[in-house]
Amino acid sequence: MSCLSRRLITVPAATECRILERLNKFVVRIEISGSKELAFLQNTGRLREYVKRDKIGFCAPIEKPKKLRYRLFAVKDHGGGALIDTLLQARAFERAIERNFIPWLSGYEILRREARVGGTRIDYLLRRRHEEAVLEVKSAVSRLDGYASYPDCPSVRARKQLKAILEWVKMGGKAFLVFVASIPNVRGFRPNHEIDPGLCDLIRECWRAGVEVRGVAMIYDPKSSTILLLDPSIPIKL
Repeated sequence: MSCLSRRLITVPAATECRILERLNKFVVRIEISGSKELAFLQNTGRLREYVKRDKIGFCAPIEKPKKLRYRLFAVKDHGGGALIDTLLQARAFERAIERNFIPWLSGYEILRREARVGGTRIDYLLRRRHEEAVLEVKSAVSRLDGYASYPDCPSVRARKQLKAILEWVKMGGKAFLVFVASIPNVRGFRPNHEIDPGLCDLIRECWRAGVEVRGVAMIYDPKSSTILLLDPSIPIKL
């Protein structure tokens, strides 16, 4: 692990578990300390590489449990932890912005989450001095030829978001499209055209229109129970 890694968020009371099966988009059956439990999963992607039987995962207790006591947020992978929880990815990314760990976002502050743009919601509205920008984050947690990749399933919602970002830029606005590569040992980011060719064409169209397409690398480190920023600007291969 690089000595230049930066600590973003510590996950308290995290513990290992064994994945048994995924019951639906948001619920996974796990075994933890010899007991079978149901755990919440904050990721609607397929995650076929990670959420499958006998994979070792990392769970944390839910602070105010209603039905489920645990949250499955990472899976052991390549000697580290693949961070599959999209909420934790977002919070870690926000911390990196706040601490000025991302040079290409230097000076920006988060003005609003879930900003309404063109009839859909974009993750962030940013501001730097008198300039505003929109920023959408996408989770790249599948592998493709040594790269972190997105998407791992077709997404109508993502297409709508990218079209809104395109219109924003065509009207003179500034926009970022950021792929969070939250799996260990990847060379950069590349889109998976086989999964959703139309969405991948939109990614390229965004780039051609002037949207800043960027990638950041972060992982979960089980030894310190911390989410680490490995690289604030990974190579992008469109």
